[in-house]
Amino acid sequence: MAVVRGVIFDLGSTLIRRTGLELENAKCAALATWAVSALGYPDGAALGVRLLEIRLEGWRRAEAELVEYHATWAIARAFTEAGLPTDAATLARADAAFFRPEVRISRLYPWVHESLDALVAMDLRLGMISNATSHQLVVEIAQTHDIARYFDPLVSSAGFGHPKPHEGIFTHVLEAWGLPAGQAVMVGDTLGADILGADRVGMRSILVDVEPNPDNPRYADRVRPTVRVTSLREIAPIIERWTNA
Repeated sequence: MAVVRGVIFDLGSTLIRRTGLELENAKCAALATWAVSALGYPDGAALGVRLLEIRLEGWRRAEAELVEYHATWAIARAFTEAGLPTDAATLARADAAFFRPEVRISRLYPWVHESLDALVAMDLRLGMISNATSHQLVVEIAQTHDIARYFDPLVSSAGFGHPKPHEGIFTHVLEAWGLPAGQAVMVGDTLGADILGADRVGMRSILVDVEPNPDNPRYADRVRPTVRVTSLREIAPIIERWTNA
């Protein structure tokens, strides 16, 4: 087994606590409220409902096509249908209003900083690959919780154009490091994105099962992580064993 020289982390539900459809509803409502106050749109409730429908369509298409559909794509569609402006400045302000609730409620799991510090102390390269419809959201959450400094590169599917498990998003980081896949480990919570993608390029993987992902049973019979953990404090000792093997 090759020595580990690099570790790639997912963000959502791996380092920060799981969110669900309730948050997506809240984000759509926040954007609708902003459209009423900032743009004078008369029917915020209908706009929020339609935006959620478009967002769910984008998620389904992204999973099927392995092409990311940005949040601004959904907002622009909803605004166009509502007769609202879709110039770059308006969409940038709308995007910020849309994601503000997600940044505000984001919370780290226990042992994040301790685990990352332990890996840095082993002189390992650390990177991040997050499936997200906004690159700025990933950066802002990572900066808010003082973890952005650990990761180079910090990659989002919105920035790269393809979500995990697309092989290219993994090889993008490996090539930036100049490392073969056998010397890198993927750490994430999703079998169908993190673990499947790592397996396709030949990386070892650690499934983070702090809050079990409700989508994982779909892949359980055909995707297997190298190891599974239920606390982030387990990660550094596992990687240390692999590094010293």
